[in-house]
Order: sequence, then structure tokens, then C-alpha cells
Amino acid sequence: MKNLTFKSLLLALAFAVMPASAFTMDVQGGIVNHVSEMGKFNLNIFGHFWYPIDQMLFFGIGTGYQEIDNVSLIPVSGSVWVRLPIGSTVLPVATGDWGYLCGSNHQMFWRAGGGLDIKNGDFSSIMVMGGYLFLDHDGKGYAYVQAGILVEL
Repeated sequence: MKNLTFKSLLLALAFAVMPASAFTMDVQGGIVNHVSEMGKFNLNIFGHFWYPIDQMLFFGIGTGYQEIDNVSLIPVSGSVWVRLPIGSTVLPVATGDWGYLCGSNHQMFWRAGGGLDIKNGDFSSIMVMGGYLFLDHDGKGYAYVQAGILVEL
């Protein structure tokens, strides 16, 4: 845990010294459900601050709020976002997060997903995403679906 906290602080400091015009951010909301219990709906809100390497590759840090089986969790993660060069207005994307869930049921997690980045002008996009979330301590897999907005500053 100490090593993860130290790395997170270094990453946050690195982003703090970068020019503000280089940042991109997103906010997404949706649901997350255990793969075998698709009838239940758990809240999933996630956001990122991204540093764009170019228009197709972003690295960032993410956080949000998840409620899984009436347990409130706050994820903190390192993240990657890749736009695939297919299309012009609607681009497929792949994304991944790896980090720690803080809360009463704290544990490591990773998630991988993809979706569509629908350009909404030069500086924003509407996102429709889905993927797989794995909780390390529980050993359970969850499916998530979410939509949101990406703003490029």
C-alpha cells in the first residue's frame, strides 16, 4: 500500500507541473454488475484527468464512486486511453485502469474496456463505454456500461 501511495503521489506531482492547457478530462456514469447477476444494478461514476501524448494516446489518473452490493467504494487508478485511427467523427477506443478501491471492502482492481468516442466539436466528445472490472480480493468479475463526456482543454 505504501508503494502504491508513493507512486500515486509522484504521478500527481508530475501532472501538477505540466501546463494546464495540456490536460484533458472526462466524467462518466453508469452501472456495474457481477457477471453472473446481470439483474442487479450498482452505481458506477468515474472520471479521469488525462495527459495527451498525442490526439490518439492519453495517460492519466482516475477516481470516482462505485457502489457494489451496497458497499461504497472510491477507486483511485492509473489509466490509459487509446483512440483507434478508424473513422473521423466516431472513433473506437480502448481503455484500461489499474488501481486501488478505498472503502470498507478495500482492494486492488483492474478494468479493461472499450467503446466509442463520438466527436462533438473540436474540444469535446460523447463517450459510450463498456468493459470488464476485476476485483483482486474478491476474485470476482464485473461488467460495466457507462456514458459520459470528454473535454479536451
